[in-house]
Amino acid sequence: MERHGLPKYRQSPWLADALGLSYSQAHRRMTGASAWSLEDLERVGALFGETLAQVVSLDSAPGSVPGSLKVGTTSVGCRLWLGEVARNPRPDSLVAVSTGSGWTALLASEAAEGVAYKIERLEALPNEGIRKVIAVLDDDQDLTNSICAHLEGSGYEARPFYKTADLVSSSKAQHYDAFVIDWIVGETSTLKLIAGLRAEDASCPIVVLTAQVTSGVVDEADIAEAVRMHHIEFSEKPLRMSILSATLGRAFAAIDAR
Repeated sequence: MERHGLPKYRQSPWLADALGLSYSQAHRRMTGASAWSLEDLERVGALFGETLAQVVSLDSAPGSVPGSLKVGTTSVGCRLWLGEVARNPRPDSLVAVSTGSGWTALLASEAAEGVAYKIERLEALPNEGIRKVIAVLDDDQDLTNSICAHLEGSGYEARPFYKTADLVSSSKAQHYDAFVIDWIVGETSTLKLIAGLRAEDASCPIVVLTAQVTSGVVDEADIAEAVRMHHIEFSEKPLRMSILSATLGRAFAAIDAR
C-alpha cells in the first residue's frame, strides 16, 4: 500500500472497502492482530496490479522501510535503508531498532537491549500531516483493538499493546504523544508504569481506564492519588469512545496552546 502511495491513515478504511470487512476487522489485519489469508493477499495485490508472488516475495520488497527518527521527545517520520547488525556501535551513532510499532532510528546509547542495525541511509519526511501516535495498553485484546480502531478513525495513529512489558520496551525506542492505559493489566497495577511515563514526559496526556472501582477491586483513593500525583485523566469502563477522543483532543489543544 505504501509503495503505491496509499498513506497509512487511509489503509485500514481502504482495506475494509476492498475486502468487504468492518473497520475493526481491517484494522486488526493491518496491525497484525489477525492473520491474512493468501486469498485476501491475492485480492489486494490484484487491486494494485500485482500478483500474489510479487506481494509475498522478499525479492520485490523495497530497499527502504518506513520508520521514525527519535529526536529527544519528538519523533519525525522517515525512511530507512538498513545495513548489517551493529555490533558495539559508538554511543553517539544512529542505529535502527525494530519494535512492535515499527522501525525507529535513535542514538545507540538510547537503544534498549536487543538487535540494532546500522543505517546506510536515512531520509526525514516533512512533519506536515504526521499524526499523533497514541499507545493503548489493555489485556482485553478486543477492547484494545476497538479503541485503536476508533482512534485511527479520529485522525490519530494508535498502537495496541496487551502486556505492560511490551509497552515499556517500545516506549524506550518510540516516542508516544499520549497513552491510554488500563489500571490493572493481568493482575498487576500499572501505577509504576504510569509514574515512569510521567517522569519521562511531564505533559503528555495519559488516560487511565478501569471497570473495577464500583466492584471494590480497585480502591478509589488509589486512583484519586494517581490523578493528583501524575496529572492523569481517568475514565471508567464501559468506555465511551467519543468522550475518550474528545478528552485527548482537549489535552493536545492545551499543549499546543502553551
